[in-house]
Amino acid sequence: MIPMKWASRTFALLALGACHGKDGTPPVDTSVPLDGLCAEAAERLGILPCVHSVPNDNTWTTITIAASPADQLRATKYMLPIREDAQLPLTYLNANAYTLHYDLMVEGFPDMFPGLTRQEYVNMVLEPTEKRYSAGNLAQYLAPGGGTFYGFTVWDDPAVESRTATYEEVLNVYEELLATFAPEPLVFVPSSSNQIEAAQGWDAPFPIRGVEGGIDYEVYTRGVGYGTVRLYDLGELAAAERSAAFGFQDILVLDEAPLDIERVISGAVTGTRQGELSHLNVRSAARGTPNCFIADPHSALAAWEGRLVRLECGEDDWSVQSATLAEAEAWWEALRPEPVGVPAPDLTTDTFVGLLDLPTDTEAQRAAALAAYGAKGTNLAALYQRIPAEYQLIGFVVPFAWYDRFLQEQGWTVDLGQGEGFHTFAETLDVWLSDETFLNDAAARRSMLTDLRIAIREAPLDPALVSALYDAIVATWGDDTTMVRFRSSSNAEDALQFSGAGLYDSESVCAADSVDGDDEGDSLCDPDQDDERTIERGLRRVWASMWNTEAYEERAWYGIDHRQAVMGILVNTRSKDERANIVAFTGNPTGSDDRTLVNAQIGELDVVSAEPGVYPEKTLVRLDAQGQVSDIDRVNGSSEVPDGFEVLSDGQITELAELYWVIEGSYPLDGVAPEGTTLLLDSEWKVLPDGQLVVKQIRPFLRQD
Repeated sequence: MIPMKWASRTFALLALGACHGKDGTPPVDTSVPLDGLCAEAAERLGILPCVHSVPNDNTWTTITIAASPADQLRATKYMLPIREDAQLPLTYLNANAYTLHYDLMVEGFPDMFPGLTRQEYVNMVLEPTEKRYSAGNLAQYLAPGGGTFYGFTVWDDPAVESRTATYEEVLNVYEELLATFAPEPLVFVPSSSNQIEAAQGWDAPFPIRGVEGGIDYEVYTRGVGYGTVRLYDLGELAAAERSAAFGFQDILVLDEAPLDIERVISGAVTGTRQGELSHLNVRSAARGTPNCFIADPHSALAAWEGRLVRLECGEDDWSVQSATLAEAEAWWEALRPEPVGVPAPDLTTDTFVGLLDLPTDTEAQRAAALAAYGAKGTNLAALYQRIPAEYQLIGFVVPFAWYDRFLQEQGWTVDLGQGEGFHTFAETLDVWLSDETFLNDAAARRSMLTDLRIAIREAPLDPALVSALYDAIVATWGDDTTMVRFRSSSNAEDALQFSGAGLYDSESVCAADSVDGDDEGDSLCDPDQDDERTIERGLRRVWASMWNTEAYEERAWYGIDHRQAVMGILVNTRSKDERANIVAFTGNPTGSDDRTLVNAQIGELDVVSAEPGVYPEKTLVRLDAQGQVSDIDRVNGSSEVPDGFEVLSDGQITELAELYWVIEGSYPLDGVAPEGTTLLLDSEWKVLPDGQLVVKQIRPFLRQD
């Protein structure tokens, strides 16, 4: 039953006329009566986004799309609240308007889900500690003996057996759907081997679809893709995705269908069947990459593992054959977004410059600073020169020239595909970027990049550079025992068209450790560090991170010329034992809401790349025309703070938001937002142990409108 708190008057949509769905989809039947939140969203949007009940066949036809699986006719999705703090009642998606629940929530109900991220949505439907909804597919199936039935799935994480949907959860979904869904019969359809095994032991009052044989092939997104075949068990997939073991040059062959694959790939073959509106298939259709089911795909494609192929998922059958690198590169080029250029680096400027001394007044000065010192340092210098000193972390920037000299003057004993040898970095990179193994084999590429990073971390450094950095640190902080932070400042991050967030490494550095005469013992700057944090270590590690596998893959996807990508270093105060980490935007990055969004997490916990089940405090702030806070909307608290407590007080939120308003009006943004986007500011802040608020990073952010 729908809880009374969601009850609302009934609306008729006749006044909306012939409503077309998103992206020119056919008009929906506006005679379908609506009530509750879906009706309110329909009046606001001018399209039929969802319904709360399916009382007849006409409504079913209106909200569903034709399904491609061989035994399905039409399909949509549902979401069902399972906790009192769930904001939406039972909702059936209008698949003609939206293919993802996430899009419906962000666009259809922006006030309920302001600033909702995709990970937060996934947590709402999958993560046990945060789960607020049961969700799944709902389709009209052809019954084996004739006629049809309506099958529902219940999403879980098929890679984690302990998270398999329980009998109680499926029973609850069945009963709630049955109360609002008139077409019949309603049948549970297990969608993974874990669910099939679990359901075999149920004495259920609802029908369960059996595992029917006879289907050896089924296509979801027809098409051709080129890539290297990678075979994974579902349990291996998450780790492979985190380590960038595969990417847009690969075709994944999986024993079971996952709920989703976020990383761009060239094609997917699964050993269990998918739904028309599965996340994997929605992404595949959007990219135009083939996606199909093949019975026992690991056996069928075992001979092709590690080989570059042309895969075709056709209407009635599939095919695979060898491909050339030239054929594959032409296809990948068409798949990728428009290439992103990076500023040509200035490799002659070799002076360290304080953040308050780097010229940033004019666009030409900022371009020159960017070319010599990188985006992170230039952006922070431009910000600090425009805000009060109490919000700053003092520091300076190290230019690209030192990185370039270090690389070009060294020799790297690495395998270029021609045996071990002594080569310059330029020779290494030139050979790799024309080598079929490096370009085509993700596993080999990852190994070669690892060898390069190890070589960088072990290579000798110019003593004059280390001495100059020691002197600069002492001159800036007044001693050599203040721990500082070496942070990436490349020309391939923090830019309008390429964020690069999280791709490169930062390292803590203690200048005193470089001059203490030994390489052992605790750091002289921080006894909690049980190894030395020398200048040499910090330089090598940040420079080496330019060649992190994830960084290389991301640059490659966006067509960035790796030969032009270089690394500078931002040196500023290391903060320790901070009270809070904060990420703030000058508008909602996932919707049209222009209130300031403040995400805050307690202590040193990461706001963005948190562990599953850990989420930040989220607040939306409205400011008036004079930049004064007029409303603070606390969307949710932090998972790490007890109920009734807050990461940031109203006073701290007000201080940040009103300063951010000043920043937004004075910070120089170069470049123009493309049509259909809005230019926002994305920034990172900290609350230090003494309660002082400081800003540590700022960059432009393009919101897709």
